[in-house]
Amino acid sequence: MSKAPIGIAAAATFLCPMMAAAQPLAVMPTPYVPPPQIIKPLAVAPATPDWPTYGYDQQRVGWNRGETVLSKKTVGKLNLLWSAQVTTAAKPLLLSTLTAPIVVAGVSTPSGVKDLVLTISIEDTLTALDADTGAVVWKKTYPNTIKPLREASISCSNTEQATPVADKQNGVLYFTTSDGMLRSVALGDGADRMTPHPMVQPFSRNWSLNLVDNVVYTTAARGCGGSAEQEIENGTVAAIDVSDPTRPELSRFYTGKGRPAGPWGGGGVVLGTNGLYVTTADGPNNPGGGVWGDMVLAIRPHAWGLSDSFTPPNWRYMFARDLDLGSGGPLVFSFGARTLLATAAKESVVYLLDANSLGGLDHQTPLYMSPRLGNDIQDFQAQGVWGGMASYQNENGERYLYIPEWGPPRKDGPDYPHRYGDAPNGSIMAYKVVADGEKVAMTPAWISRDLNIPSPPVVANGVVYALQTAESSYQTPKGADGERLSFDQTALIRTTPHSTMTLFAFDADTGKELWSSKKVMDGNMVHFTEPVVALGKLFAVDHAGHVWAFGLKK
Repeated sequence: MSKAPIGIAAAATFLCPMMAAAQPLAVMPTPYVPPPQIIKPLAVAPATPDWPTYGYDQQRVGWNRGETVLSKKTVGKLNLLWSAQVTTAAKPLLLSTLTAPIVVAGVSTPSGVKDLVLTISIEDTLTALDADTGAVVWKKTYPNTIKPLREASISCSNTEQATPVADKQNGVLYFTTSDGMLRSVALGDGADRMTPHPMVQPFSRNWSLNLVDNVVYTTAARGCGGSAEQEIENGTVAAIDVSDPTRPELSRFYTGKGRPAGPWGGGGVVLGTNGLYVTTADGPNNPGGGVWGDMVLAIRPHAWGLSDSFTPPNWRYMFARDLDLGSGGPLVFSFGARTLLATAAKESVVYLLDANSLGGLDHQTPLYMSPRLGNDIQDFQAQGVWGGMASYQNENGERYLYIPEWGPPRKDGPDYPHRYGDAPNGSIMAYKVVADGEKVAMTPAWISRDLNIPSPPVVANGVVYALQTAESSYQTPKGADGERLSFDQTALIRTTPHSTMTLFAFDADTGKELWSSKKVMDGNMVHFTEPVVALGKLFAVDHAGHVWAFGLKK
């Protein structure tokens, strides 16, 4: 009997029954579909008229939502109320003499209920001033007996620079001192409320404190806690649970090893919907090796690990030219159904990210990436965005971002509907955040008059405030013959006023100048700080150790 030819399928069955059994399963795999994104609402504290932390709130938006006294109509009547010199220890080598002030209203003190302005000086002295008169309400100094491992320099000053944070509800203030300790005192009289607890390395370059759910956070960078050779301090996000002041619990997340990839920016950590956000300095982008350079990181509460990250698509270019994200720092705000994180860099590019998914599935896709706004020469100093931005929503529901730009705007940049002459030294740039279907974008609104190195702006009741700091922005100035200068020579140049230190008030919608302090603060300068608007007053500090207060005369 002849046999019929064996077909392919039949042959497969004859030769390998298991192969035939597998045939029905040989189909195209189902494409991966990510689970629906969990939209977490942004928890924002109620508006208050005071200013209890750097950037006003835990999100560092720089917008005092509770201010009602100063407005577009009244701000033009501001006058100097008082100035107080709280320290005479200023030195050219140490750029920051006083921390940015915070303001706490209605504090019970031994001499009655007072509004307080608080700041820390370079000799670890915490001072509480009467916000109405400038008189000292109380003052405490915390001597540091530890010998530093390196001499002080512009990069590592061996002094305190972190702005404190007030827990008004419990009447306490949290702050760090140059010995690396976290301390807590009563707002009313400075009495100790907690045994000092190690938080960062002694002489660290750590940044402003934030308080979230009874946990105090700070960041430290640049390896300043170690010797010049060792740089033993890692880039650090440090957290101390102060729920029980008798047993504070410390935890840390490390973003780098030694100096590279440290988290920095005046605001420290920023509270969002997916943890605490930081931006990091230049360094290798090697998470597997424990170095998280040029990134936005979402750190879990208590600094218990990482929950999300974003890496700019051109991070290698940023790293190569020292254009890192740390210079701008993040802020977080609601926009429609979304929560957005905005941050910027020396590159002069602004990023808008989804706070619940910083860079999408590949961690490198922003919701929006602006064109360069300035820094045509792409320099690492004296150009680009330095200091935190501010954000504000007006009565019409329009959301603005206010950007402190050092140096001139981009030559072929956008047309601003409102501009006030050339701005070769710096400016505040205002952009509207707008919806573009499912996307977001930024459109130019105004650019301010020239500001000789602007501070981070703040906003309240329809008015934007910024300092013309009068500092030199060159980190490595050259001598007459082009030679590199010594630390002492550089420090003298950087702390010599290069213009008139001046406070300005601008219309938040148009950028029109509404008021300036003119020459009241002439002869002074200030480095990397913010003005503060609270309780119908405007406060600022300077390098010489003064606190300044402007208000409406009665």
